[in-house]
Amino acid sequence: MCTSLVPRLLLLLLLITTMTSSTLTFHFLTYNTGNTRPRGSLVPLLGLASHPDIISAGFEELGDTEDWEREIDKILRDKGYYRIKIVTMSIMQIVVYAKKQHLPFVSHIGTEYTKTGFGGTYGNKGGTTVRFRLYDKTVAIINSHLSAHLDNTEIRDEEYWNIMSEQDFDDMKAEHLYDHDYVFWTGDLNYRIQHDNSEVRRLVSEGRHLDLLERDQLRQEKLAGHAFIGFHEAPITFKPTYKFDPDTDVYDTSEKNRIPAWCDRVLWRIKAERQEIVQALNWGAPLSDSSSLDSSLSDLSDLDAADNVEVDGVACSRIKVGVDSVEGGEEEGDRK
Repeated sequence: MCTSLVPRLLLLLLLITTMTSSTLTFHFLTYNTGNTRPRGSLVPLLGLASHPDIISAGFEELGDTEDWEREIDKILRDKGYYRIKIVTMSIMQIVVYAKKQHLPFVSHIGTEYTKTGFGGTYGNKGGTTVRFRLYDKTVAIINSHLSAHLDNTEIRDEEYWNIMSEQDFDDMKAEHLYDHDYVFWTGDLNYRIQHDNSEVRRLVSEGRHLDLLERDQLRQEKLAGHAFIGFHEAPITFKPTYKFDPDTDVYDTSEKNRIPAWCDRVLWRIKAERQEIVQALNWGAPLSDSSSLDSSLSDLSDLDAADNVEVDGVACSRIKVGVDSVEGGEEEGDRK
């Protein structure tokens, strides 16, 4: 399975530009912690330099869920963010925060989770979801960990459909995931590169990793209409984020000798009748230690949405979400 003592992450800073005059910035993090505890500063992972309006942090393979929860909460509360909701399922977690000024316009908060591990009986795999109304829009954010191994593509597809179809919410405006104006899907999706291991490593070592995108299983399944229909993804310009020897940026040299892959992904889906213009930027990388993490992320604060950069170790994109102004807020619901 996609288990690692080396944490992996993908970041997405989304800026969906619409014809409305108001836009909000979402920052997404998906982080396979490899059963480790928080180490080094987590501040760079949360996109605070760009002052996003909404921050979503998704974690897989958590060693201690409370450790990560406390660390994230302390950082974001000190920066003026308030928790909308948190969902924990086994060793998987998603937590969503908003700036204080947006809280009166966050309502109809709901949560769901779907277990897909061991035939749907165990929560080591599956999806956790936080959904809400944000001003005049409905938003659903999913963090998931799908089944591992190169040959389990069909199982991953089936898990996607299980999550997409089984989660329902108490909101007449968006009772199902596909009803929402915006659906953001993050996580360790575990889709692999369908190619010879030695050839994959050769192309990556030669800086030709983009030649492997046509072999990426997730892209193949999307094109075939087998999974993630209607979802979009920012351009991948970075090297595969899976899997590295502990505390190194060297691809797996263990007996398993896993094929490098883009396991960690962030995608989004816009409701069919909406007419957004999407500009996005993507970057990703392995995390060998906290110092290299800080170094890798130090260049992210000045990125422009039109840029196309590679930062060793992290993946990020930007989109602005358009919202219509309203005069007053709705009930606080179960915000914390």
